[in-house]
Amino acid sequence: MKYLITESSLDNTVRKLLSSKKRLMPNDYASKIIRMYLKSNPDVSIEHLIFEKLDNQNFTRIEKENNLYFFYEYEDEDDFAYIKYDEENGWCFIYFQLVGQISFLFSLNESDTEKIIGKWVENILQDKVTETETVTFWNSSVMRMPRYIY
Repeated sequence: MKYLITESSLDNTVRKLLSSKKRLMPNDYASKIIRMYLKSNPDVSIEHLIFEKLDNQNFTRIEKENNLYFFYEYEDEDDFAYIKYDEENGWCFIYFQLVGQISFLFSLNESDTEKIIGKWVENILQDKVTETETVTFWNSSVMRMPRYIY
């Protein structure tokens, strides 16, 4: 059975995908919808859609020791960040699960996704990201916010 997808229903579906404030849980259908939307709207960039999705994630930002940490939910200083920006050298560390979710949803390779997330951080902070790196371990000390400032 084939379904008729109108332009307005496609627009509405993409808006719902992008406006969801929940953590990204992409699936194959969502990826196909995003690709169809981009094909039917050549004036819209994939970067713009990713920025919109990240804007809607409700990240909590906490600055500590010349670093800015982006958390989905922040309850305790033992939490690990999804994004960490080092203000001294401009490095942006991104947890691999976020990179993977964005890559899958928007049908991109991980290195392109990492660069776009870095551009989003630049845009949010109005500061230069000099390098991006994906962190593969959730409990990596790189992504952990220090408990005390000495």
